[in-house]
Amino acid sequence: MGRIRGWLLAGLFLISLPAGAWQEPAADAAGKLPDAAEIDSILRQLSAITGFRVRRTLPFQLITREQVNAYVKNQIRHSVRPKDIYAEELSLKKLGFVPAEFDLRQTTIDLLTEQAAAFYDFHQKKLFISDWAASSMREEALVHELAHALADQNFNIEKYLNKDPADAEESLARQTVVEGQASWLTVEYSARQAGRTLTDPAVARQYFQSEPDADDPKFPVFSKAPLYLRATMLFPYVEGEAFQQAVVAHDGQSAFFRVFTKPPVSTSQVLHPERYFAGTKPDLPELPKPASDMKPTVEGVFGEEDVEVLLRQYTTAAIGRGLAPEMTGGHYRVDAARKGPKDSKDRRTSLVFATEWADESSAAAFLNAYSTVIEKKWKIVEKGDQDANHISGHSEDGFYRVDRKGKLVLSREGFPDKL
Repeated sequence: MGRIRGWLLAGLFLISLPAGAWQEPAADAAGKLPDAAEIDSILRQLSAITGFRVRRTLPFQLITREQVNAYVKNQIRHSVRPKDIYAEELSLKKLGFVPAEFDLRQTTIDLLTEQAAAFYDFHQKKLFISDWAASSMREEALVHELAHALADQNFNIEKYLNKDPADAEESLARQTVVEGQASWLTVEYSARQAGRTLTDPAVARQYFQSEPDADDPKFPVFSKAPLYLRATMLFPYVEGEAFQQAVVAHDGQSAFFRVFTKPPVSTSQVLHPERYFAGTKPDLPELPKPASDMKPTVEGVFGEEDVEVLLRQYTTAAIGRGLAPEMTGGHYRVDAARKGPKDSKDRRTSLVFATEWADESSAAAFLNAYSTVIEKKWKIVEKGDQDANHISGHSEDGFYRVDRKGKLVLSREGFPDKL
């Protein structure tokens, strides 16, 4: 979507591994730091795999959970304005990804604190690993973070990630390159220790057959977070590994350079590498202008991963997986009343949401599925007139109307009167 992921991802790129990749911390959590020789050895092996040059060694230290929490808060305080947090939270609520009482800022702080077992700081060019991580897991974290550091020594990763922060669809695709490549290299490093390699498809299938456990009791904040946030956090790792694997299979060693010099521009390209190789870009359906008494508040792109998660949340995983690849583009805008209570949170808002599809059949299927989304994302829904190409009604948010015209589906929600 538009900027919804932007500031969340600004914190997520600090995290080395997603929930489920870490095991129960052992009693030997406090161990000695890796020495320069070990760091240099790993960097050299990663350099041999990628072709990236090793330009310098990497400073490294342990960090406490309290320090991580303070670090995350400081990052958000200095990089995100309160009005941006409000706008992102509003969009998530209007689209139905989170409940009305959801606190995006605090949940993000809690998530990043819980998940940040290790991170590489692109400003300080320094690696931090939590002092609660078991020493038996530190090599995995070290390899992952050294992969980040090596990429950063060859490409400016901070600049790469921040090319267009307002386009969160492209931002997530770039984030997926960064985390996916580091995750892939972590697995490849381990495979090579056993005399194997992911360039062998059979080995790759064996290593990538399992996914992180989203309901791991050791990560209660993550397990209880809305599906959208959990999916957004896992996407760069799970789908990033698969994407990097596909590009390596296609390009060989030059794949590690290609994804930085010619990055994917959408989650659709990540999920379907053939679209990346073909340069297939998403469409951007046109939205109607705001009503005269309304003004735009948030506007952005709605991508394949977004629609898959939305449908999985309110219909079924099968419907989400089946329909999402057929969307050729999505675009949304949240408008707010020009006049109203001084507190912007109490002002009337409306959502305009357009999706374009590969054919009329998939557009009709989405209209049918989205009627279920409408019915479930609000507590009170009174259905109005409807037919094969149109649904309407009222919710506690206001009047809604969803129309299909050919391959385009346009939803308008939160209006005081019929449209």
